Amino acid sequence: ISDVKVKEIASLWAGMGSVYCITAAGAKIKPQSIVAKRVQLPSRCDSIGDQRKKDSYDVETAFYQKGHAQRLISAGCMVPFPLHVEHRGEGVTICMTKLEGHSSHPQGYEAFV
Repeated sequence: ISDVKVKEIASLWAGMGSVYCITAAGAKIKPQSIVAKRVQLPSRCDSIGDQRKKDSYDVETAFYQKGHAQRLISAGCMVPFPLHVEHRGEGVTICMTKLEGHSSHPQGYEAFV
């Protein structure tokens, strides 16, 4: 690998993190991209909204950690394959394969792909 590019492709609810596309390339390999979601939760969820957001991210983390994505992929569904899930402090990082395709969102947001 001789070149790595990181591009923020979306921000999360209430500024609780970001979604990045990370692309690595080299002289003898074609560029490969993954998606990394970094969620930074507040130390205390003082509102119902913050608690709902935290619960949503907890469910998403469990989806990738507990093999649900792999089961859907095995059944033929188009779901990102989890590459790495890590809890650290008040945050979580989820790295997954990038699904190919184009967004149907009117503003073309890549995170919906």
